[in-house]
Amino acid sequence: MIKRALLLAMAVTLTGCLITVDSDSRSLQTVWNEGDVHRLQVGTSDQDWVRSSFGDPVTKLNYADGTEIWKYRNRSEKDTEVGLFLIFSVDVEEERTETLSIEFADGVVTNYWIEEDRF
Repeated sequence: MIKRALLLAMAVTLTGCLITVDSDSRSLQTVWNEGDVHRLQVGTSDQDWVRSSFGDPVTKLNYADGTEIWKYRNRSEKDTEVGLFLIFSVDVEEERTETLSIEFADGVVTNYWIEEDRF
């Protein structure tokens, strides 16, 4: 009984040492960060300020009521590898896109939000 318990404890300990996890993240395109977004002020920030802070938007949507929505995208990639020593290895790649949408009425920011997509 003691031999079995000892063997089981050794097997669990050794198995824990044989599992490896390696993760790497890299930015593919960064236009804005959280600090930039916190500087946006609804009712105060205008299109000139947004353009000078974020550059030209990826997309501009114009609506019949005169409102506009400008979209800015950040893209990043995460690569995670999980393996059990000499038995198997799994590589998982994930691409993440965050879209900052800024809504304007009469040239002034009226709303903004961030959407996240993972592929």
